[in-house]
Amino acid sequence: MEDLSFVFKNAQFEFSGVKFSVMLHGFINAYSLDPDCVESVCDGDTLTIQCSGLLCRGGQEPVAGHATIVAKKLEKAVTLDIEAIVGNAAEEIRCAKLSIHNAPRGRVINLIDSRPREIPPQGMVLRYPEGWRDVGTPLLILDCEDGLHYYRSHDTRVQEKRFSFVNRQDGSLDTELIFEPAATEMARFITVPTWELGMGDSVEEIYAPHIAHIEKAYNLPVWEEREDVPDWARKISLVASIHCMHWTGYIFNTYDQVLEHLKQLAAMIEPERILAYLPGWEGRYYYQYGDYRPEPLLGGAEGFKRLCDGAKELGIHVMPMFGINYASIHHAGYEAWGKPSKFMGPTSHDGLTYTDFDASRHYDIGYHRNLNPAAPRWQNRLVNQTHALIDQFGFEGAFYDISAVWVNDSSHELYPGTIELVRRIREGHPELLIGGEGWYDGTMVPFPLIQAGHTDGRMNYHDAAYAPILDKYARGFGHLCLGDPSRLSCGVHELGHNPEWRTPLRKGCIPTVTIVDGTMEKALDRVQMIVDDAKEYARLYL
Repeated sequence: MEDLSFVFKNAQFEFSGVKFSVMLHGFINAYSLDPDCVESVCDGDTLTIQCSGLLCRGGQEPVAGHATIVAKKLEKAVTLDIEAIVGNAAEEIRCAKLSIHNAPRGRVINLIDSRPREIPPQGMVLRYPEGWRDVGTPLLILDCEDGLHYYRSHDTRVQEKRFSFVNRQDGSLDTELIFEPAATEMARFITVPTWELGMGDSVEEIYAPHIAHIEKAYNLPVWEEREDVPDWARKISLVASIHCMHWTGYIFNTYDQVLEHLKQLAAMIEPERILAYLPGWEGRYYYQYGDYRPEPLLGGAEGFKRLCDGAKELGIHVMPMFGINYASIHHAGYEAWGKPSKFMGPTSHDGLTYTDFDASRHYDIGYHRNLNPAAPRWQNRLVNQTHALIDQFGFEGAFYDISAVWVNDSSHELYPGTIELVRRIREGHPELLIGGEGWYDGTMVPFPLIQAGHTDGRMNYHDAAYAPILDKYARGFGHLCLGDPSRLSCGVHELGHNPEWRTPLRKGCIPTVTIVDGTMEKALDRVQMIVDDAKEYARLYL
């Protein structure tokens, strides 16, 4: 982790045992609070700090600006509110950093991947929103020698937070709480949502007010009252992830083969319990993203229609997979609907990411671009294609890949745009179930069904950090990188093989089976074990 090579002159404060300072970061300069311009008043349990001047160039040059900090003492915590403005009219404040000095040291215990993390010597940065590994809700809990310490934001919106831990040369630890507002709203002034830092006797005690806060902030209905969960979806206890075509064009299952597998599963468990999830149904996985239609090599429109109709006759519901923010540039009309929709971060960088789909080890896939589902032209294309396919083939679920990805887009605010996309897709289709990949707290508003378990050597299930925060509002199922029971194949997913082939039996994780070519023929006994899990899931939770 990089850091400054000098000490930036800055005012420091102490209140109720907490030593802290504040910095402002623009796109051109970094600003500290001038210690010579500070006035503070303590009134009982409240400390109010007014700073009438800032410093830049590492504290060597005074500049115009103002900051107000209000610190309040609670029973087991301290809250801090920050407002600031810089004098340079051309400067926008990108983020505000609250540094807690001589901070408690411990293991972070409530990250998405559920693995406690020690703070390494080089320090550590954790980000929210980050839908796969880091911070799923802006609450961080540390298990320290003297008990549980926590940091949390009272923000009522999905906006970026960074939690940074910096080991100092004197052996102390600084914890940095960084707030970055929506890039569409950045200005020379900033109002930071309340930061709270404190202690709790248990994880449950710490989470309780935070869960209540996000429920109110996002107007989250509990699972049993969600209007976007059709009645049929409340009976699902088995997700059959049946893979169709790999990026290379390798065929795992044609549409007719998918239907035969569903017939086999329907003989093993009540068909109404099964949700058929279809990665690679549209043809070459990822390569075809952006232009969704049945793949001729898998059976074409007639074959896909047979599959959807046949599943419906069995009582099974079909959920094809779409990409919410990726598209290939080779599709007709890309310049019109794709190019204007590219993700642009706060600095207008397009933020491309890469995946090695063909084992060439280059990670430089030049054919695709990252598109923002809040961008009108891309959103219109997704809505129109989904509606046309539903009308033609009658499937009852739609899954949107990589939906938890976060970019602080300077053109279109991502999160409200995602909510609007899902609202439009469900318009006129009240029985449609919408699923998405990855989890942070706000994703539960548009996506009642969440694909969880993306692996970095071990499956990361999103209910593992603290189950009640997911279980109360949504349901998860196994990621498509889950190994199949026969040869541990991940099908279309770039991981290749995964030794984990069975999901845990928990309320927040619907049992999931991966089916590739040969799975049902070669590992029916293991498939039966997963089906038995599904029956037990139904008995326990449905």
